[in-house]
Amino acid sequence: MIAAWMLWSVGAGLMFLVAGLAAERLLKGGRRWVWLAAGIGTVALPAIRLLTTSPPTAGGAPPAVPILLDPLAVTVARDSALHSLDDLLLLGWVVLSAILLVGALIGGARFMRRRASWEPGTLLGRGVLWSRVTGPAVVGLFRSLVVLPSWVRGAGAERQALILAHEEEHLRARDVQLRFACGALLLAFPWNPALWLQYRRLNLAIELDCDRRVMNRLPEHRRLYGDLLLRVGSGHGALPGLAVAALAEQPSLLERRIRQLLKKAPEVKMAQAAFLVFGALVVVGVALSIPGITGEGPAGLDGSEESEAGVADLSAEPRFTPYTVAPDRINDAEIVRALEREYPPLLRDAGIGGTVVVWFFIDERGVVRNQFVQESSGHQALDEAALRVAPIFRFTPALNRDQAVPVWVTFPITFRTGGGGEEAAQSEMDATEARQRAALERATRVIEARLAAGESDAGEAGEVDISASPAFTPYTTAPQRTNDQEVVRALEREYPPLLRDAGIGGTVNVWFFIDEEGVVRNQRIQTSSGHGALDEAALRVAPVVRFTPALNQGEAVPAWVAFPITFGTTPGGEGTRGDAAEREANATEARAESGWRPGFRYSREDGAYVLRPSHTSDLKCSLPRDGGTVRCRVVAAGPAG
Repeated sequence: MIAAWMLWSVGAGLMFLVAGLAAERLLKGGRRWVWLAAGIGTVALPAIRLLTTSPPTAGGAPPAVPILLDPLAVTVARDSALHSLDDLLLLGWVVLSAILLVGALIGGARFMRRRASWEPGTLLGRGVLWSRVTGPAVVGLFRSLVVLPSWVRGAGAERQALILAHEEEHLRARDVQLRFACGALLLAFPWNPALWLQYRRLNLAIELDCDRRVMNRLPEHRRLYGDLLLRVGSGHGALPGLAVAALAEQPSLLERRIRQLLKKAPEVKMAQAAFLVFGALVVVGVALSIPGITGEGPAGLDGSEESEAGVADLSAEPRFTPYTVAPDRINDAEIVRALEREYPPLLRDAGIGGTVVVWFFIDERGVVRNQFVQESSGHQALDEAALRVAPIFRFTPALNRDQAVPVWVTFPITFRTGGGGEEAAQSEMDATEARQRAALERATRVIEARLAAGESDAGEAGEVDISASPAFTPYTTAPQRTNDQEVVRALEREYPPLLRDAGIGGTVNVWFFIDEEGVVRNQRIQTSSGHGALDEAALRVAPVVRFTPALNQGEAVPAWVAFPITFGTTPGGEGTRGDAAEREANATEARAESGWRPGFRYSREDGAYVLRPSHTSDLKCSLPRDGGTVRCRVVAAGPAG
């Protein structure tokens, strides 16, 4: 990962270098800011990319909401040679930065020794430091001073004025601090050649900008100033360092300064300027768009189809696997038997238990394909027993945008004494039994009511028309209203004027039959408001309501649901959004979470109604032709009727 990120950083830095070369051709002054921006971009952009594209670690629990992956992410394979270089490159990075830092400290110590031999004085009325050979230069990060070599004393007034003007421009532009800031970037990222090239261009830009400002002040001394540059460049007064800005520069840069000084600045035509600006913007845009570098990730995290090799690699160890619907256990009874069987006898007899948190890799069919201990129970025997129990688990498949996907998830496996190890799953089994009992009771009551209404012999065998009257309609995702504003307008329109003017309101609980597209196809009064006019108005409003379709395991299904419709005379009192609606919506959501449904859907098959209140069991209810009590019993789940 480090090697790939370094390569990416070098590429981005070279892009900024090219953009800087294009941009500085347009400028007569202020070139140094171009290279400061290039240096900051070379460091900041890779740092931002590293922070924003780092993949989630396998140690954390997978989030419930999928993370959208960057479409420009470059994946580095686990077996890539770049991974093998990470440790070596990281060590080299630290060592190289340390060497440069030690060199800077040694240079600082040498500077302090030289500084002790310099004598304070004046030149043309300005305070300076006099040295034997060092300078001309501006030194000092916090309190910058001008240091001059002794030969300047006899250089003549015109040359002295030019030298002082040059160093004063460095002081005014705070070039010492600028060089120090960019030098610090080199200490932090010494392995990036683009930064070194940018730093070299920055030094030239600082001097060219300073030369230009001096010539703007003293334009009549252009040739004398060039002669002075030759005189300084042929000496040995340069003082290398991070907190130095000097008239004396490296000989390789001196020729460029003199050429720039003696030639007339070329006029850049508008077409050329536009082309260069466009080129610089394109290069910076490419630098910003260079793909990010991430570690190896499984194929198909964005919902695309995975190869068998990809799935096998995904199952090798816990990692981030996005999903929108979590898997659920479906075979608690079998798990309890496995817990009893695998519980180490010595620990069980000694009354020792514990909980093992286990990573499960679950494939698209809900089958456990791999498992690891995430958190130990503190007893190795219990940990090993938990790993033997884990393959027994069966789950509903995890879904990502309604598509079954393989995932890593964690579940606790608990061994306890006194209950034969059953307590870990007992609460879930109790909840399942309670839902089945409730469904049995409701099935009995509703079927009896239909028989009492004379429907015992109605219709041929097959599916009953569930839209005729409220009935059980299973769903895993409840429908939600989508047009409350339109409903409010309908309520205002249908509110009986006499009742509204009299301040009389009320709530009507209405059964809605919603088809697969979320359209209301039938409605019935569940609970009256006590006013016939309000009940009739509610039934006129009901067809206006629009819903999202109910979903049953990801498939849109028709459903009967109950919602309150409230008429009130106070502001905000009308509509389906009042307190009663909120309570009903919360109750509906809670029932959806628990799996309970207000009613049932059924198909008639061989003289019995078959209901499906859960994934693992059906209810089969007899229909006596001569009346009497309807009896229902739980049977193993069969094909859906």
